[in-house]
Amino acid sequence: MRRREFLALAPGSLLAAASQAQPAKQQLSQAAFRLATGSPVPDPFCVRTKEGWYLTGTQHARGIEDRRFSLFFSPDLKVWRDLGPILLRPEYEGSHKANYWAPEFMEHRGTYYLYYTSDSFGDPERRFVRVATSSRLTGPYRDSGDRLVTKPSIDGHPYFVSSSEGWLFYCGNEGNPHAGQLLVDRFLSPSQLENKPRKVFPDETVAWEEGAFVIRRLGVYYLFSSMGNWRNGTYHVRIARSPSIEGPWERLMENGAPYKVLRTVKGQLGAGHNSLFRGPDDDWWICYHAWDPGKTGRYPWAAPLSWDARGYPAVQQLAEAGSG
Repeated sequence: MRRREFLALAPGSLLAAASQAQPAKQQLSQAAFRLATGSPVPDPFCVRTKEGWYLTGTQHARGIEDRRFSLFFSPDLKVWRDLGPILLRPEYEGSHKANYWAPEFMEHRGTYYLYYTSDSFGDPERRFVRVATSSRLTGPYRDSGDRLVTKPSIDGHPYFVSSSEGWLFYCGNEGNPHAGQLLVDRFLSPSQLENKPRKVFPDETVAWEEGAFVIRRLGVYYLFSSMGNWRNGTYHVRIARSPSIEGPWERLMENGAPYKVLRTVKGQLGAGHNSLFRGPDDDWWICYHAWDPGKTGRYPWAAPLSWDARGYPAVQQLAEAGSG
C-alpha cells in the first residue's frame, strides 16, 4: 500500500476517494515551476485530493495570533488560494514565543493528523515533533497536549505501510544523542510511538540530514532527504532506497559521489526539503523550496519526476532553452 496522498488504502480514506475521482488533467510544464502562492512557503508539503491540491509549509499565521501554518488550495497547480492558518496554537510553556515548522498531514480512519515541529521560547534543545488532530483536512487542528517524540527532534514524516503499521522518520535535534541524524520509530497509533528510535543509517554519522520523505514505487521504497546548510547554496536532496521500509537503506550514487536529485541552479538557491505527491498525470511529482534570487524567502516549486533504467528519479529544474 502506498501512503502519500494521505494514508494507505484504509476504508474511507481520502486516497481511496481520490483514486475514484481525480482533478481534471492540465497541460503543465515538464520543468520545475514556482507555485503562485504569493508568499514564501518553506518546507512545503503538497498532497492531491479529488478536489485538487493542498499545500502547507513552514509559515506563521498572518494576522491570526492563535493559529499557525497557512493552507493553500489549487484545482490545477496554477492558481492558488490561501485558506488561512490551520493549527490552533498549542498551550505549553513557551508556546506563545515558539518557532513552528515542517507540517505534514494525513488521514486515518476518519481523523486527520497534523505532524509538526515546535519549540519553547526558540530553544533548540526544547524542540520536538508534535501531533495535532482535526475532523477535517482544512482544520482547525488541535494539539494532542504532549510531545510525540520525547527527545529533541525536527521534521517528522509519517509513513504507513498499512492501516495498522506505520513509522515516523525524523531528524534528531540539538540535545538528542543522535543530533543531525535521521531516526525512525514505529507507531503504536497515529498519535503514539513505541519510543524505541534507531538510526536510519546505523553505520553513518553525517554532519546534518533532515526533511525525510518516503514513497514506494514498483515494490521499492525511496527515501528523500536534505543535506547542507538551508541558508545557502549547499542545501540539496539525496535519495536512498530499500526493498523494506525497515531497511537497510542504500544511498544512490553516481560516478562515485552521492546522487543529488535537487541542487542549486539559476534562480533556485538551496533547493531542498521536499515532499512528493500525485500530479495530474497520476505520476509522482516533487514539491520543494528554494530561495529566490533576492533571497527574500524560500518559495515552493513543483515538477514531475522522471525515472531512468536504474530506477533513479530525476527533476528538470530549469526549462530548456527556447521552450518558452
